Amino acid sequence: MCSSYNSLKICLFCIWLVSSGFHFAPIVMRTSVSDYRDKGLDVSWDQSGSDRIAYSSKGPDGYYDIHIANPDGLEDSCLTCNHPALPNKHICCPHWHPSGKWLMMVVERASHPGSSFEALPGLGAYSDVWVISADGKKAYKILDIPDGKEHGVIDPRFSPDGKKIVWTERTTAPDFWKPRQMAGFWTIKTADFAFGKDDVPVLSNIKIVQPGETAFYECYGFSPDGQRLIFCSAMNTVSFWNENIYTMDTSGKNVVQLTEKNYNEHGFYSPGGKQIVWMTNAKSRKGGTDWWIMNFDGSDKKQLTYFNERHNPQSAKKAVWAGLGSFSPGGDRFIGGVQLSLLTQEGKIMMVKLLP
Repeated sequence: MCSSYNSLKICLFCIWLVSSGFHFAPIVMRTSVSDYRDKGLDVSWDQSGSDRIAYSSKGPDGYYDIHIANPDGLEDSCLTCNHPALPNKHICCPHWHPSGKWLMMVVERASHPGSSFEALPGLGAYSDVWVISADGKKAYKILDIPDGKEHGVIDPRFSPDGKKIVWTERTTAPDFWKPRQMAGFWTIKTADFAFGKDDVPVLSNIKIVQPGETAFYECYGFSPDGQRLIFCSAMNTVSFWNENIYTMDTSGKNVVQLTEKNYNEHGFYSPGGKQIVWMTNAKSRKGGTDWWIMNFDGSDKKQLTYFNERHNPQSAKKAVWAGLGSFSPGGDRFIGGVQLSLLTQEGKIMMVKLLP
């Protein structure tokens, strides 16, 4: 009885506070943010046990290459620099095979009609999908993308069991004067993946799993149980800048919308699949985007970083755009790229630790 009486008093006090104009501060998740590389964009954290991080970084020649390093940044080596089997232009978007023995990547062709700017990480024109061994001794092209500005490829990802891959492929060239087509129209594709004779990788059973109308799509990979895909899309909206985060079955069915407004991209799961980190311009004071976290069903959204808030200790002092990230195997931190310029696509890589 005494406990019920005390609860009633607390309830009445809360009602009085709200009626008096008092606002409760939202629950926030504390983070510690540090620089990992002052130049770079794409990242992938090996989940197999090596605890190594693969990332892309622009070299003195002006082209991106893929590096591998420890989480502390030490023992850094360039996997693709001047590789005899590669075209040695832009090489980006690394993703670890679950065995930790191979990486998938996007590789610009040696020659093509357009400029290399269009093949930068995240733009994906005049590029194909390759697989390279972690020691760099073997490299194979596994997917040819048609030539021309209406085609491109971004973000190829392995499934958790390594038996499938997913990627996003452009089907219509960008048109800056059309709000929905500013970045072009894209579709999501999957394929079965296996190693054949002499460990040569083979794709089969290629499928389109586009869940809705012709629009911008960008898929970020599989859920940790391999049952769902996470992606962003501007489907059912009037502009490219109205993208939301979704998940769906690997068949393209049972679509679930996780965000409802603002500009949202770059979603990725925590190792256990219970949470999703993504970037959004919600509450941005400078026009850029920050990382937020939510439950896998879209509930309990919390802001993680404050790069675009002028007086916050994490402030970048100008607009920046949080990008794709990758969790550590333990799930206590993640690494991700932060774009410093949308025009030049330059960026840096940051480590975000989740604090209790």
